Amino acid sequence: MILPQRFANSMKKLLNGEYDDLIASYDEKPLSGLRVNTSKISLSDFESIAPFDIDKIPYISDGYYINDTDAWSKHPYYYAGLYYLQEPSAMLPAEILPVSEGDTVLDLCAAPGGKSTKLAVKQAGLLFANDISPSRAIALVKNLEHFGTGNYLVSAVSPKVLASNFRETFSSVLVDAPCSGEGMFRKDKSLISSYSKVDEYHYPNIQKAIIESAWETVCPGGFLLYSTCTFSDTENEKVIQSLLDGHDDAVLCPVDDSYGLSGPYEDYAGMNCYHLFPHRQKGEGHFIALIKKSGAKPVREDISFCDHSMFCPELEELMPYMSEGYRKRFRNRSFLKTQDGFIYMLPEKHKGFLAGNIRYLRTGTCIGRIQKSGKVQPSTAFALSLSPDDLNNVLSLRADDPDIIRYLKGETLIIGKDRMNCVKKGLVLICVDRFPLGFGKYDGNKIKNLYEKGWVMS
Repeated sequence: MILPQRFANSMKKLLNGEYDDLIASYDEKPLSGLRVNTSKISLSDFESIAPFDIDKIPYISDGYYINDTDAWSKHPYYYAGLYYLQEPSAMLPAEILPVSEGDTVLDLCAAPGGKSTKLAVKQAGLLFANDISPSRAIALVKNLEHFGTGNYLVSAVSPKVLASNFRETFSSVLVDAPCSGEGMFRKDKSLISSYSKVDEYHYPNIQKAIIESAWETVCPGGFLLYSTCTFSDTENEKVIQSLLDGHDDAVLCPVDDSYGLSGPYEDYAGMNCYHLFPHRQKGEGHFIALIKKSGAKPVREDISFCDHSMFCPELEELMPYMSEGYRKRFRNRSFLKTQDGFIYMLPEKHKGFLAGNIRYLRTGTCIGRIQKSGKVQPSTAFALSLSPDDLNNVLSLRADDPDIIRYLKGETLIIGKDRMNCVKKGLVLICVDRFPLGFGKYDGNKIKNLYEKGWVMS
């Protein structure tokens, strides 16, 4: 592989005697991985049903190395949201960011959602996932919907807008900043060409502006984790140093040795900055720095839940299909809102976040669309937020059943005599091995497919 001369010169200076080892690693095969959705399945249960070979990533609690990404991306378990496909070292920032139960967490540069899906599972509070690009944020929404947690808001605004609306608001903030992508050269050779088209100061200027806005949103006692998939000190240690120089309340924190990270370059001895290099760890590469804002963490007010008077009348027709326990939880612990013909179940901790000039793409779980008839067609995102025990009418098929693929391709399912006793007429929750995929409508002979049209398997 022919690498840019600027990159080679920088690495020779920073790595000294390890430069040849780094370059040799670029001739090796790029590594792929997946991260298990532990809100839906335990690691031990996932290991017992994994359809292909997996190998535990030692520095990621819920991550595994895999060989055939394409096969994993086409398996029904992927559509059920049991895992997220992600480059192994890219899993590290969300793994390290401290999150306590009930925290409000901001993922500032969140698309396409790898780190957000981890944070949504990692904490029981609110995840505010943002990406400045609305088109990229669409993929972010889809990936969060697949994970089925519902405790998120998704926006598409600039870091400055967030800083002006949410000063000292978040307990934990993740900034996986746009960068030159030196750590992705082995995986995506097209980045080598784009790397050569900008000078070494292009990204640092962007990164410094982002981290300054991000710091404004961190509450006293809170944490900011800055990361990139590049190795350059100009985009990493120097960006961190600029933040430290401008803020007396910013303190660099050490990271647990168990992650096996490398310390800072020789020129930055004593800084708690860390690298993952492909010649030292099995991953493409990452940089991480964890910063704490001094002061005492504020106490957030308790959540008050809605009562029956706030319940959307359009949802009454869905209630007969719900189990008694789910109907009670739905009515008593759900904030509901109707917007543009859709019904949303807002996160419990949404209070105070929906005001201001924020462009939201999603505010919690989309329950469904209100049709012209006034009836509600439930969404696939809603199905993915359920368990099979939440509904009274469930059709669960094995992962190797051809009808599962037919359903994911948007086809109508014909119910033979052998399955007629499994389902009743009306709304049906379609599952793979009891993991929800989406809805259908059974008329006594066939199941009309209600799977999200934009999500169908190609």
